[in-house]
Amino acid sequence: MSDYFLGIDGGGSKTRAVVVNADYEILGRGEAGAANHFAVGVATAARNCALAAQNALANARDHDSSFNAENVRSWGFGLAGVRRESDAARMRDALGVVCIVPFALETDVVAAHAGAFAGATGIVVSGGTGAITFGADEFGARVYADGWGPVLGDEGGGYWLGVEALRATCRALDGRAHPTPLAHAVMEFLEIREGEELVQMIYSPNITRDAIASIARVVSRCAEEGVPEAVDIRARGAQALSRGVRCVGKALLQSRQERNAAPVEMLIALRGGLFEDDFLRATVGFNATEAMVELKRDFLPISGWRVVKPQHDASVGAAILGQLSL
Repeated sequence: MSDYFLGIDGGGSKTRAVVVNADYEILGRGEAGAANHFAVGVATAARNCALAAQNALANARDHDSSFNAENVRSWGFGLAGVRRESDAARMRDALGVVCIVPFALETDVVAAHAGAFAGATGIVVSGGTGAITFGADEFGARVYADGWGPVLGDEGGGYWLGVEALRATCRALDGRAHPTPLAHAVMEFLEIREGEELVQMIYSPNITRDAIASIARVVSRCAEEGVPEAVDIRARGAQALSRGVRCVGKALLQSRQERNAAPVEMLIALRGGLFEDDFLRATVGFNATEAMVELKRDFLPISGWRVVKPQHDASVGAAILGQLSL
């Protein structure tokens, strides 16, 4: 009899679920709406998690008639918005109603880390609509950098890049800066012609963070074309993401030093749609390597470092967390 594990990766726009076997091979996939309780409320977030899970279980049955959902030993949840224990407790109570097997609940970036390294020490830089860097080691040390959300942080993330492009566009529109190809490209992308339309669109209650984050694609395209404003925005975004790697790496290594732990090879993974931009991926990877060189010069316990491709995505990482909780 085979054992199976279910993982759910829930964010502010959609929830993805997978059914995996003990070798982390995906047998079924499912999706549903958002599962960040700050965006949709606790009850809706829990329902969307349950729906995504049901869809994944049905998909597994469709692909393998011998699959039996009763052999799913645990569920793992990696959800946005549960970093504080008070928030996690509310979601844990709601998920306990829809989940009839043992389950683990962590933040989405912890699930991403578990997927990226399958339990090894490392740092994951997650760049999508938002941005956060997270590191953990075999002793249980955990370190976060950024992930403060769109108002307080998420520097270098898609939303941040989009906002910076919008601000540059406004400066061009009112004369504080010369008209630029970036401003023209942003207006064209949004299918608007004048500043008043821009104001109405951006301050509409219907505008979403994802919609603003999509402007990051315009920044990338214009930067590739050599538009100075876009080049500057993208470069500042890369620097912001890189600072997170150094901050997290230093804290993890200092923790190891205090434990008199042996030097470790630090693995670094870049994940999220933001790193489809070759420049951002290459620059953050290079800067991460430079940061590790500096930390070794500081006599911290690091034997080496590698920028690696994540082994699995966050939904499989959530399944791993559920398995490890048994």
